[in-house]
Amino acid sequence: MRAVLVRFALALVAFAMLVAPVAAQPDPSRRIGVTVADTGAPGYRFEQLRIDSTDGQRHYRVRVAVPTRDAPGQGFPVAYLLDGNAALMEVDAALLARLADAPRPPVIAFIGYDNDLRIDPDNRAFDYTPRRPGGDDAQRDPIGERRNGGADAFLGLIQQTIAPRVEAMAKVDPHARALWGHSYGGVFVLHALFTRPDAFDVYAAADPSLWWGSGYLLKEEASMKAGARPNVRLWVGEGAQADDARRPLPGRDPAAVQAMREARASVPPDATAQLAQRLRERGLPVALTTLPGMSHGQTLGASLPLLLEEIAGASP
Repeated sequence: MRAVLVRFALALVAFAMLVAPVAAQPDPSRRIGVTVADTGAPGYRFEQLRIDSTDGQRHYRVRVAVPTRDAPGQGFPVAYLLDGNAALMEVDAALLARLADAPRPPVIAFIGYDNDLRIDPDNRAFDYTPRRPGGDDAQRDPIGERRNGGADAFLGLIQQTIAPRVEAMAKVDPHARALWGHSYGGVFVLHALFTRPDAFDVYAAADPSLWWGSGYLLKEEASMKAGARPNVRLWVGEGAQADDARRPLPGRDPAAVQAMREARASVPPDATAQLAQRLRERGLPVALTTLPGMSHGQTLGASLPLLLEEIAGASP
């Protein structure tokens, strides 16, 4: 199965290299446009939720893809995807059709912000990062003036408000819930794993920004609760990252670029691989997949079909 997934990833790389240059970071000004949630897909229907944060400062649009067929006996698996607007742009009708024909098509909740941005950098910097010691002054992003520290409140919102409404739309398997995130979203997924390991059954992080907070997540890892043994899925890009780190970034504040490079230097280049090994030694089922030639930004779209097809039991 692993060989099949790697071959699929290599095919994605070849396509990406043909149509677009490698980009180190996603373009925060890019708009979502028309997606499969607007045009529809065989085997799925789309529902939509609008939800506010508990403090009323952030507003979410959750688009939910629900299989139209009867649920299997134990119910559908369900996948909660962060950066929902960006994730929705990477899921097309062909992928949903494959999932619909799989043994266990998932309910897919795309948790995005209620705007037309592909990536909302300010809101995600707050929602996806845990609070660090040091009071409010410590809750500043390592690479800018964005606020950090809202992960626990956001995780509570997912568990207590978003998930119940999503799971009321179809019969779901309470033992087949997945949480996926990319970059800072990967920080959130791992924070959830380390602090609430029984909240989900699959924790999936694509190129998680382990350098955030000078490796703060690695401290959380050390105090992870024992007992729960969820599946962990990790993806990392390989082949473009070194060049990305050296490439000038036109229009970016040089101080912010330097801060980014210093933050990344706070953990070793293979920090994710080392994390995977330590989690295996704890007894957790961990799969680490390397996506050759892919930049950090490209791992977002490449990891999604791999996760969704795996939890659906789709044939290669």
